[in-house]
Amino acid sequence: MKRLSLLAILMALALAGCHKAAPGTARDTPENTGSDSRANAAPPPAFKPETGSLVSSDQVPLLEQINRENIRVVAAAMPGIVRITAGRQADPRMKLFGSEIPFHLPFGSGPSHEYPPNSPSYGSGVVISKDGYIVTNEHVIEYAKDIEVQIPDKGSFPARVAASDTLLDVTVLKIDATDLAALPWGDSDKVQVGEQVFAIGNPFDLDDSVSKGIVSAMRRTLPELPGASADEVSHFENFIQTDAAINPGNSGGALINIHGELIGINTAIASTSRGNMGVGFAIPSNLVRYAVEGLLKQGRLVRGFLGVELPETIDDGVTAQLNLGTQRGALLAGVLAKSPADLAGLLPNDYITQVDGHPISGGADLRLIVSQLPIGKEVVLDYIRDGKPRTTTVKIIEVPPGVPGAESTDKGGGNPKVPDADNGQPENENVLNGLQVSDLNDKSRQKFNVDPGVTTGVVVSGVQDNSPADDKSVQPGDVIESACVNRGTTRQLTGAKDFADMARDLKPDQSVVLLMRRGKVSCFIYLAPQK
Repeated sequence: MKRLSLLAILMALALAGCHKAAPGTARDTPENTGSDSRANAAPPPAFKPETGSLVSSDQVPLLEQINRENIRVVAAAMPGIVRITAGRQADPRMKLFGSEIPFHLPFGSGPSHEYPPNSPSYGSGVVISKDGYIVTNEHVIEYAKDIEVQIPDKGSFPARVAASDTLLDVTVLKIDATDLAALPWGDSDKVQVGEQVFAIGNPFDLDDSVSKGIVSAMRRTLPELPGASADEVSHFENFIQTDAAINPGNSGGALINIHGELIGINTAIASTSRGNMGVGFAIPSNLVRYAVEGLLKQGRLVRGFLGVELPETIDDGVTAQLNLGTQRGALLAGVLAKSPADLAGLLPNDYITQVDGHPISGGADLRLIVSQLPIGKEVVLDYIRDGKPRTTTVKIIEVPPGVPGAESTDKGGGNPKVPDADNGQPENENVLNGLQVSDLNDKSRQKFNVDPGVTTGVVVSGVQDNSPADDKSVQPGDVIESACVNRGTTRQLTGAKDFADMARDLKPDQSVVLLMRRGKVSCFIYLAPQK
């Protein structure tokens, strides 16, 4: 029994010693707790980064080839793209990274700010000749006091403006340099929607930037820029639309195809954020080339002139009422006296479908094509009048000095509605009810400040609230020059009595198209019975 008690005491002492470390050991130092386990732990295995490819080249040969060709195309074109620095107080529509970067934002440019004088602006340009000619946008160097061109691997050169055209937004610069890498011209008329393109330039002051995309659309016309004048919105536009990333600073840079050919000059973006939103615009290369050759040959562009006026707006329903069918064309709002169009017998409401073999898709297309026709050339012009196709011959002349643009942003005098009755008040219930007109004479001209260029028609003297004319924003002072009631038949209005006779015969279920002028602006409005 004693032996068992002694054994129990020895076992208890042994167990107690297991829970108490000897003095001076690591266990007596709390901060060293666990250090023994780390010191005695096995070293981690050496880091081995993964190598190889998830997909081998022979598995994606087409992508490999596309990748190589993309690199080849860009590398070949890059030396022909330059950086342009213009020393001036730049356009305050864009300021990034402390410097001005001009770029057109046709869908709204945001608030304006005041910037210090002489702040430089940056843009892009394209070398078009080995001996130092460079093309860019006119707005890149607008108001520039001095211009500097930086060429990859060749340094910087002072530049001078050789020639410039504001309406096309094209400028040709000249530097004293030779053996430059000029980009070859591509044929923009052969560009197709969906083909791959590259945009090269200096966005956000970042040199030699490239983006890739496709051609999204052709023959685009942009809305007017905020604050633009009548001349500025008469641009001869025919843009290529692309989703290749274009940003401020890309202005004047190149849009190239897969052959490295210049097919456009990047010019504008549609954006609500001041940056790329996938909708960019470039001036087609054929139009740029036409401008460059004309500017360098004569110092200015000599444009062809037809002498027609185009409407600012055309209401839905107008083409059907005029019996124009689905054929595309340009509807005339007016014809200038003694102009080529007048001498050829063209009239307001004529619908031009083809000029010199070129199909016409709209008013902007007509203006652009006529502007490029040689002076003195006689061309065949196809048009529709009263629903019937016709043909005439027109001799193109140069645009006379001082001739206003065919389109204008002038919105008229904004006269208030006049409730008093006047001549020409319709007696029947029809779409002309609530519209009062007067003869166009000295008295009405003075009262409503009618533009001196308006020679025919009747003056709107009153518009009843909530009438069909009121719904179309017709105002006193507007001049109604013609009307189309029967499908395809146009009636020129000679006075208030003529208007009253037409209104008296108009049935309640009939619609009417009015050619209306406000200031220098013409438009076609469609008045239809409410169903």
